[in-house]
Amino acid sequence: MGKVKGFYVELEAAGISFEMDFSIKEKTSFKTGGKVDCYLTAKDMEELEAAVKSALKWKKELFIMGNLTNVLVSDGRIRKVFVELKGVFEDIKAVGKTSVYAGAGVKNSVMLGWLMKRSLGGLEFMAGIPGKLGGAVYMNAGAYGKGIGSYITKIYFMDKEGKCGVIENGKEAFSYRHSVFQDNGLIITGIEMKLKPRPAAEIRNEMAAIIKLRHSKHPWKAYCAGSFFKNDKNYTAGKLIEEAGLKGMSCGKAEVSTMHANFLINKGGAKFKDVVELADKVKKAVYKKFRIRLEEEVKYIM
Repeated sequence: MGKVKGFYVELEAAGISFEMDFSIKEKTSFKTGGKVDCYLTAKDMEELEAAVKSALKWKKELFIMGNLTNVLVSDGRIRKVFVELKGVFEDIKAVGKTSVYAGAGVKNSVMLGWLMKRSLGGLEFMAGIPGKLGGAVYMNAGAYGKGIGSYITKIYFMDKEGKCGVIENGKEAFSYRHSVFQDNGLIITGIEMKLKPRPAAEIRNEMAAIIKLRHSKHPWKAYCAGSFFKNDKNYTAGKLIEEAGLKGMSCGKAEVSTMHANFLINKGGAKFKDVVELADKVKKAVYKKFRIRLEEEVKYIM
């Protein structure tokens, strides 16, 4: 039995929903991407475990996807199995008066709405940040000097062999736009967070103000992946790019946004190589002017 055939036979036997030769482009916020070997959804821990064990057995590389809002996907053939977490991974539940469990498949907006209805504050800064919780944890997503990692007390994960575990002191796993999961290859399945009581009206008003501010500064209707480069305590990437005179610079159909310089956007029909070439030009220009090396926040998937 061949490698590919055996893997898919085992997925079918486990009752896992999947599609081979899947065009991933329309699922990405940047609207780039070619065909991936397989796209599957895992609805519970048993399905995820089966997929992980089968991938290990048949030497298939898994990519655990969120909402594909902070990635740039290659237009070529991608020899990966994209895994989306659904079902139980979208659960949110209280585990104490101010502690909450949320699965990695929960959309950030859904989680924030759930917390607001229960008058639990702390994560208002995440208003308007797209994507799913697993991706937010993986990247330690945040804004205004805050990151989600500061509120996490436990992180539940599955390793490459399908075994489950928990990191008890979650805060230690994070730094600016970074988590240990970027290095260890573990799959985030859920988290527990410690929040604080706050009137729902105050939460609603703050989040509305943040979203209004974001929409006034960011090209939120454009095909993009949010902030493309990381900021630093000594500078903001957008300010450096703007001061280097790069707003409006383009490669093919990829452009440095004229609204916010740290947004590289797809004007329609941009290729992966266009965006990469544009990013490289931006980095070189900023380094030439300021002797500062920008680092991508967006992850390249090839």
